[in-house]
Amino acid sequence: MNKFMTKKSLLISLIVSLALIIAGAFIAGFLGFNPDSTTKDYAVIEVSDSGYMSLEEDFRNQLQDFCQKKIEAKYAVADTKYSESTSAGGSIEYVLTSGTPNNEFLLSLRTSIDESGIEGIETAGVSVSLHFVENHAFTEYIWRTAIGMGVALVLLFVYVAIRFKVGMGVSALIAAIHDVLLTLAVIALLRIPAGIALIGVAAFSLLLSIVLNLIVFGRMRADFRADEKNAIPAKEAVSGSVSASLKNVLTVSIALAAAIVLFGVIGAIIGMDLLTIMLCALMSVVVSTYSSLILTPAIYARMKEKSDANKAEKAKYNYSSDKKLEKEEKSSAKKVAEEV
Repeated sequence: MNKFMTKKSLLISLIVSLALIIAGAFIAGFLGFNPDSTTKDYAVIEVSDSGYMSLEEDFRNQLQDFCQKKIEAKYAVADTKYSESTSAGGSIEYVLTSGTPNNEFLLSLRTSIDESGIEGIETAGVSVSLHFVENHAFTEYIWRTAIGMGVALVLLFVYVAIRFKVGMGVSALIAAIHDVLLTLAVIALLRIPAGIALIGVAAFSLLLSIVLNLIVFGRMRADFRADEKNAIPAKEAVSGSVSASLKNVLTVSIALAAAIVLFGVIGAIIGMDLLTIMLCALMSVVVSTYSSLILTPAIYARMKEKSDANKAEKAKYNYSSDKKLEKEEKSSAKKVAEEV
């Protein structure tokens, strides 16, 4: 029998999980999640024209270099983007890492462009503007996410209870809540930078918990139909099904982990900072795998053990004797009534 199926091991696992969740909630409540620096609000200086820079590449390159030197003399530029519009012409955007340019600086930049001597500057109709990009904090979505997850949890319980058993439905429900909370708690404790992607990580954790636990429960349902499985103790039966589903669970987990790492590598290659999402998603894979192979089976084994004991107790009771006795009493009462 799997050593994790014992009552002592289950109690230790639950205590450790609860301690981590409480500690994570404490850190998140007082310090908050470690903010992701890549999702801060930022200012953008836009240099645009009527469309001349889209026709003359040399003019655009000279203008871009000229403006970048002027802007970098006072502000740090994180990125430079060029875009074209059929209605508004071309525009060069300078993304600033910090600082907010005032109107005086924008006017000075506009004047410098006019006096730059770049060929074609007189006819380009260049204008300079400033706009801000605001990133919504993930806290704005907490209630909507909580409501959505609450509905998903109810549907999960109903589905698993109907398709499998009520005990499995309860176990899957506990596992889903445990996996989401533990994943978020570990992210808070390890101070992994978190932004709006944290909402997606929570949803991913819930979905992965459901998938992995359904793999294990599916194997249990198939195994428990065999007569020989009904003759062995609940813990051994559950342990055997977990061992049989181990390969499938690990295959899914390893494939997802590899895909997540590849996702992060691609982001690094193309210049996108996906490290935070990658770390949070990997944490979710680890937690859900542990839950589906150790915690959830141990919980369900305890439920099945009690359920099997109740069934065995009911089987000892002779219901046929009760029915026979009741029938004899009715027959005797009828004879007495007839004699009277």
